[in-house]
Formats: sequence, C-alpha cells, structure tokens
Amino acid sequence: MVHGKRWNLLNTLFLTGTLALAVVLVPWRLATSGLRWSEALVFAAMIFAVGTAISGGYHRLFSHRAYKASWPVRFLFLCFGAAAFENSVLKWSSDHRVHHQHVDTEKDPYQIGKGFWYAHWTWVMEAKELPLAGVADLEKDPLVRWQHRHHFLIGAVVATIPLWIGLATGNVLGHLVFGVVLRIVMTHHTTFFINSAAHMFGSRPYTDANTARDNWLLAPLTYGEGYHNFHHLWQWDYRNGALWYQWDTTKWLLNVLGWMGLVGQFRRVPEAAMTRARLHMEEKRLHERLSLASPGVATPMRDRLAAARLKLDTALGALHDRHEAWQAKKAEWRAKGLAEAWREAKAERRAALALHRAELRMAWAEWKAARLEVRSALVYA
Repeated sequence: MVHGKRWNLLNTLFLTGTLALAVVLVPWRLATSGLRWSEALVFAAMIFAVGTAISGGYHRLFSHRAYKASWPVRFLFLCFGAAAFENSVLKWSSDHRVHHQHVDTEKDPYQIGKGFWYAHWTWVMEAKELPLAGVADLEKDPLVRWQHRHHFLIGAVVATIPLWIGLATGNVLGHLVFGVVLRIVMTHHTTFFINSAAHMFGSRPYTDANTARDNWLLAPLTYGEGYHNFHHLWQWDYRNGALWYQWDTTKWLLNVLGWMGLVGQFRRVPEAAMTRARLHMEEKRLHERLSLASPGVATPMRDRLAAARLKLDTALGALHDRHEAWQAKKAEWRAKGLAEAWREAKAERRAALALHRAELRMAWAEWKAARLEVRSALVYA
C-alpha cells in the first residue's frame, strides 16, 4: 500500500496506525476494564476542546476571518488545534481557502468528484505537497508563525494531557486508550466528514452551484459544521447553523465569549439575503416541476409565481432597509444621549416594523398559495 512515489509515508502510517490502534485497543479495554467515568469525562473534554479549536479557530477565525478574537483566545485555539494533528493553522487555512476558491474542480485539494474516500482522507496520504497560497494575512500574525514552526510539538504536549491525568489518578492505560488514541481518531474523522459526507449527502437549500450540502446529522459531530451548503455560499459568516434551531455549539460558545468581551466583530449575512437564496432555490425547483406540465397550465402559474416572488422580494427589502436604518439611528441617538428622542425613535420603529411585517405576512401567503398551486398542477392537470 505504501509506495514512495504516491504515498506520504508519515501521514499514511499516522492515520492508519492510530485507526488500527483504536479498533484493537478500545474494544479490548471495554471488555477487560469497562469505561470509567473519569475516562469518559476526559475524553469528552478533550474531543470538544480540540474539535472546537478546529471549528472556531482553524476554520472560522483563521481561514475565513469571520470574527475578531483576543490573543488569549487565539493562543488557546492554536494550541488545541495543533492537537488535532491536521497540520499547522497556516497550512490548514491555505488548503481550505484553495478548496473554497476552486471547489469541485481539479484545483480543489479534496475534490469530492474523485470519490468519497479521496475527499475524506486519501488526499492527505498522497505524496504531493501543496504550496502555501493566499495566506499572506495570516503570515503577519506572530502567534500563527510560532504555531507553524512548532505545531507538532505543541500538538503532542496538548494531546498528552490525558496521560498526565492518568498518572495523577493511577490510570494511565485507560486515559491513553480513550483520551489519546480514540480522541485523535475521532477528531480526524469528524473533521474529514465535512470534506466527504457534507459534499455528498444532504440538502442544498441555498445554492446548487457546488456540491456542498446541509446535513443536520453531521452538525452535532462537527460542532456545528454540518450546514455546509450555507457555509459555501457565505463562508465569511461566523455561524454555520445560522437559524436559531440549528445545532452549532461553536456559534454558541463564540456568543458567550463575545458577551465576555473576548471576541467580537462577528460577520453575519443579512436574514433577507438568506431568505432570498432559499426562495431562489425553491422557485427553481417549482419551475422544473412546471416544465412537465402543458403550456396552457404552466404559463399562468409561472406568471403567478413571478408576481408572488416580486411582492415577497419587495417586502423583504423593505424590512431589511428598515433594520439598517434603525441601526444607524440607534447609534446616532445613543451618541447624542438624548433620552426622549431615543424613546420616540423606538416607538417609531415599532410602528414601522409592525407595518412591514404585516406586508411580509401577506406576501408570504401569496407565495405559499402560488407554490401550492404549482405543486398540485401535475396531479390535477
């Protein structure tokens, strides 16, 4: 299997070796000693800390600049991210930015078109060395440069924290099996699932311009990274699960850190833009359905869809403009410190929002009625 001209010997042995160790040692340990609460606790803490460092640090902070972070947060993300053993943040971000720039093409480092397993981990085991590209901004950061030089040593120190706990509690072997070996394997493959499964299984509610998909099953395993269709359209948003009910522990943690003043300047896509993208995809599917109907049935329905879409776009635009105007006015009145004017501005906003929301409800009702008619067309035509 390992061939000098094709395979990177170190990467191949590390990835397959840790997996083989986990497959052998975990069942053996469970059969002989069971799972102690301290082993489970340390394993959970380590996998969450390292996985969140990849999601919130390597990915959203460093690769996409989705928010700003204080140096202690950046330092912790760099240290625990190194313990994933997925290279330095500089190299990781370089590969990831190239992936976004050239997704689904030959220049994509982990192109899903070459197969599930290639995108999952075979690309890491290949002997080719991808040069750093598009990370000049990161190279200016002294913490990033430090981690790039010493990432393997940093990762080794952090990854062996469970061993020190094992020494202190007299249970080195248990913490080695679960806290080190199993944790490394789980971190690898939950990260790799975003490159493979999230480009093959799931829905595309926002765009079909690429293979990225939203997969709610992956979200709990990847600290919120499962909403990949959203992410590929708005990669600069600090959220992956942008809707309130979508699982995104990284987003929730960042919100807590923001409340504490440790991170900030979160970048968010406007809600109106998200809704428009979903509408565009829904309208596209409805038109595909209408293409199967006769012209006499399809033409008036297309006209009705277009009219409903225009009304909904107008209502969404008005609500978005009102929100932007309110943010500007809020900043202005707060700066002036005029309490009475501030109360008047809030009352004016409430009245305007009530009007815009009523218009939006009516527009949604028209769109849903038009959508229902199209969906029923082929049944009754």
